Amino acid sequence: MKLGIVQASSVESALNLTDKALRQGARVVLLPKDWTVSLDLVPVSEFQKIAKLFTAHIVLGGLYDGFSVVSPIITPDGRILGISKMIYPDVKDAVPGTELVAFKSSGNKFGVLIGNDLLHSELVLALLKQNIDVVLVPSAVPTESLQWWSDVVKLRATETGMVFVNANLFVPPRSGGHSLIAVPSLEEDRIVGVVKEVLGETEGFAVVDVDTTSLIGLRARKLSEIGREIKVNLLG
Repeated sequence: MKLGIVQASSVESALNLTDKALRQGARVVLLPKDWTVSLDLVPVSEFQKIAKLFTAHIVLGGLYDGFSVVSPIITPDGRILGISKMIYPDVKDAVPGTELVAFKSSGNKFGVLIGNDLLHSELVLALLKQNIDVVLVPSAVPTESLQWWSDVVKLRATETGMVFVNANLFVPPRSGGHSLIAVPSLEEDRIVGVVKEVLGETEGFAVVDVDTTSLIGLRARKLSEIGREIKVNLLG
């Protein structure tokens, strides 16, 4: 399945790059967090048109709507399927979400974690327990934290067997791009997160073809591991 990431910093570039990703066959396209200052400035109807034209899902990143940090999900027939809300919002006085959102596309299950929600293990575990194939993570990570963030994305793929698609904002010097897709792989009987694509320090897009069916066994292994009860022997 082809997955698209868009590294945009304006409305014009977001539309243009999304269109390019769709023309290269992306079935799901993810935009970054904070690529415009407010959801009110997003030409949602334009994104709906191109989603319908290419019969693909578009996830509009993470944007503040005046109440919460949200991620609208557009379906291949141009509808708004639903809205994912950031559980641990980084905007002062924003109303936190109370549940995670998932959807299906081309036989795969997708979950959404906005920004720093990725750092909360209980949210990641909740998606794993629902046997999610791909986790979409729109972010606006500061430039100085990009290496650390990349390591976290790879670690999440390693510990869960799920694919993690991260679209990161490119608005220097605030946020330096480097969006990536991390795919779990079995190496010498160990599951490791392998980076399949990294965008650089520029606006752009990438489309990566991921065989999610080959990862079913890895996720099953991880699910069996988290189901084990391990005793802790407190010494002394």
